[in-house]
This record gives sequence, C-alpha cells and structure tokens, in this order.
Amino acid sequence: MSDKTQWKTWSLISRMRLGLVLLFVPILILGAIYYYHMIVTLQRDLQQQLVSRNDQLHNVLIKPYLDTLTTQFELIYRNINYEDFIDNKITHQSEYLHEWRRYQETAGLQYIYVGTEHRQLLVHPEWQPDSNFNPRIRPWYQLAVKNKGKMVWTEPYYDYIYGTLSLSLAKTIEDPTGKLVGVFSIDTLLQPISKWLNYKQDAGYQMLVNGAGKMLVHPDKELLFTPMKDITWLSSFTKDKGVFHDKESGMFVAYNKVDGQDWILVSVVPESTLQGVIESVSLNVQGIIALTCILYLLLAFVWSKYFQKMLSELYGVIKSSRVGTMKKPKNRMIELSHVYDEVEKSTSELSEARLLANYDQLTGLYNRRFFDVKINELLESEISFFLAIVDLDNFKAVNDTYGHQVGDSVLKRVAKLGNSIFHEHGWFCRYGGEELSVILEVRSSHLAAALLEDLRHGVESLDWREEGLHVTLSGGISTNTVGMKSKDIIKVADELVYKAKKEGKNRIYCI
Repeated sequence: MSDKTQWKTWSLISRMRLGLVLLFVPILILGAIYYYHMIVTLQRDLQQQLVSRNDQLHNVLIKPYLDTLTTQFELIYRNINYEDFIDNKITHQSEYLHEWRRYQETAGLQYIYVGTEHRQLLVHPEWQPDSNFNPRIRPWYQLAVKNKGKMVWTEPYYDYIYGTLSLSLAKTIEDPTGKLVGVFSIDTLLQPISKWLNYKQDAGYQMLVNGAGKMLVHPDKELLFTPMKDITWLSSFTKDKGVFHDKESGMFVAYNKVDGQDWILVSVVPESTLQGVIESVSLNVQGIIALTCILYLLLAFVWSKYFQKMLSELYGVIKSSRVGTMKKPKNRMIELSHVYDEVEKSTSELSEARLLANYDQLTGLYNRRFFDVKINELLESEISFFLAIVDLDNFKAVNDTYGHQVGDSVLKRVAKLGNSIFHEHGWFCRYGGEELSVILEVRSSHLAAALLEDLRHGVESLDWREEGLHVTLSGGISTNTVGMKSKDIIKVADELVYKAKKEGKNRIYCI
C-alpha cells in the first residue's frame, strides 16, 4: 500500500470517527449521567436496607440468644458447691442431675457437665465415659483453666455423631483459697441461630463466620466449617459493622462483629436483585439513543466491511491462542498490532493457569473442581467406576491440640501416601477440608476395597514426631449404576463414611 493510499484511508476513518463522536457524545453523556445517578441511588438504598436488616438480626436474635445462654450458665453455676467435687468421688450426684435435667428441658441446653481434677465427670444427659477418659485434656477444660475465674466460650464444633452444630461455655470451679477443683461447662446448639438467620429469605442469605473466615452458620449445611468462598472479604471487616459492594462476585455485603465472640454476622444480597429496576432505567436511556440511530446506520454501512475484516482477524487470533499456538496473518491490520502482542504474551500464561486450576495448592492433589468435572465425564460416558470418600478421624482435635501447621503436614503426608497407592488406578482428590475422595476406574469392588484398605493401614502406621499424635481415617466406597447422578453416588459414599464414624472410626465400608 502506497503512502498516499494509506493517508487517504486514515483520513477517511478519522472523519468518520469524528462524525460518530459529534452525533453521540452529548446524548451519551446525558444518558450516562442519568443512568449512573439512578444506579448509585438504588445501590445506596439497597445497602441501607441490608445494614438495617443485619443490625436487626444481630441485636434482636444473636445477641439476646447469647445473653440468655450466659444467664442460664450463671444460674446453674451458682448452685455448684466445690466441696462436692473435691474428692475422688463426686457427692450429691443425683441432686445435681435432677436440677440439671430441669434446666436442660426448659433452656434447650444440649449437655451440662463438670470435669474434675481427679478425672471425674458428671454429665447430663448421662453417659458413661471409658476408663481412659480424662476431662482435663479436653479443649473446654484447658481453655477455662487458662482463663481461671472467667466464663469463656469455646470454638463451635460439629458433632458428627448427632449431626449438630454445638458451642460450649465453661468456667473453673475453685475452693476458697483459689485452688482449682474442676471446670463446669454447658453445651448448646447453634441450629436456632441458623434457622433464624435464613428464615424465608426473598433474596440473598446470612452466614456467621469466625475471624479466620470459617463458616459457622450457612444455608447450605455442607459448607459448614469450610472457608467462605470470598475469603478476601475478611480484609474489609475492619470496623464493628459496615457494608460494601464486592464487584468481583457481584454481591452487596453487610457485616456486624458479634459482641464477646470472634464471630462476624454477614448478610449478602446479589446485585442482580436490582436488575429489574436497572433494566427499566436502561430502556429510557436506550430510547433517547435510538433517536440518532438513523444517522448512525448510514455511517455504520460504510464501516461494516472494515469491521468484518477486523473481527475475522480477531477470531483467528483468539482461536490460535486458545489451542496454545500463535499464527500471525501475513497482512495484519495496524489497529490490531497491540492485540497480537498481548495475546502472544498471555498464551503461555493461560496454558499454565489451566493446569494449576485443577490442583489443590496445599496437598498437590486434584481439587474439587477437577473432581466435579471428572465424575460427570465418567457418568456421561457410562463408564463403570468406584467412588471413595475418606475423612480423617478427629482432625479438628489435631488442629486444636497440635496447631494448623501440623494439621497441614498430616494432610500432605496422607496425600503423598494416597498418590503412591492410587496413581495407576484413578484420581486422588481433596474433596474439602479433611475430606478426600478417590475416583477408581477399576472393574472389581474387591480391588477398590483393597486399595482403600492399603491407604487406611498406611495412614494408621505413619509415625509422627509429635508426641501422642496418631492419625486414622474412615471411608465409604460407592459405585455408579444406570440413571445415577453424581450427587447420588456422593450421597451413598457419605452415608458409609458416617456409618464408619459412628461404629468406631478407622474403617472402610463398601456398598
């Protein structure tokens, strides 16, 4: 192309661009101002409503509930006589159990109990601990001892046996000289809070998280005690309460820090709730812009062929980069030169990102995303396979006793051992938290069970440098049949895991 021809081309494009700008700039500016003003007003109103609802839930539901529990605790604690718990044998047991039964029935408490320095335990509802049970090493006991003379709340925990979310309140029992006699504690349920927070919600939901972002209350029970999806929100919870708009997730978020607890009440509403009103505003703006469409169409006809060529080149660039190669056309358009440069730089990065998206960073196992894709692929292809879900026994106690670094080390070693066993037979994945899953493409249920037993024995035999640390796991194995969906197979395996936990742990059950 000669310099003269090129000059004429660019001169024409410049004149066309100038014409479009002159036609549309005033209308677009006025329309954009009106549209932006309406959206900002609607968003501000929604945020105010969200803050008001979050305050109401905090002040009317959560705070009174915790205050009531504190009052009930103090009433029962006042009737504790340290002399009844000072010897090897607890005295007046029947009187205490009778009184506690009355409180338990009226206040909705789960358990009321006292552990002593002589390793004795008095509990209602009654149950008989084994001879090795030592209340002094329990987290509630140790937390109370560290805060001697003060009433303390423990971290919430999930009772896998009864399927309940529980919370403990504890305080030391001392003689007149200040000598420790034991610890009094009550267990209560968090289910009422969960029920209240998400009762008949038209849009959005509420959740209760701790300071580390772990979800204590959530409408989806399967997500309890897992990190919240948008963990970056924690950095925005800087004040006692507040509200913000997370553009990345498309959510409006209000939060309140719960008094006396390391909890945060979070109310979430998707910005899509404003979509209907925004669409109405958008129609008004579009009606104004439509008045200039006739003039625009005349200019657009001239530009159509030029745009078609540009789109064709863009399609070729995107298609070649998607498969990891970069093919440059012989006669590249000048306007696309920067696009070619950027796509060429990002092609290798995208390939690496696709690979990393399928792996869990901590364990090196396949992640939940890969698990969901793989299991659906196998179901669609009607290939017979086995699904095993395993759960590390008492993993919360490992974290509580030895720290999360040791917990991470346990997950890594179990992952490494499992990879050595399953790598030729299937895919070993981190399902979530301490739950792991294995997709086995083998023909025999006996082989699937044998592989899982190899993992169980191997984990049980691992040596740890931490004194007293012993790791075991429980699991369940299911298989697919005609018509089953992924959730059905997972449900069967989960039920077998629950059965293994309930019947003693450290075992594998196969359907």
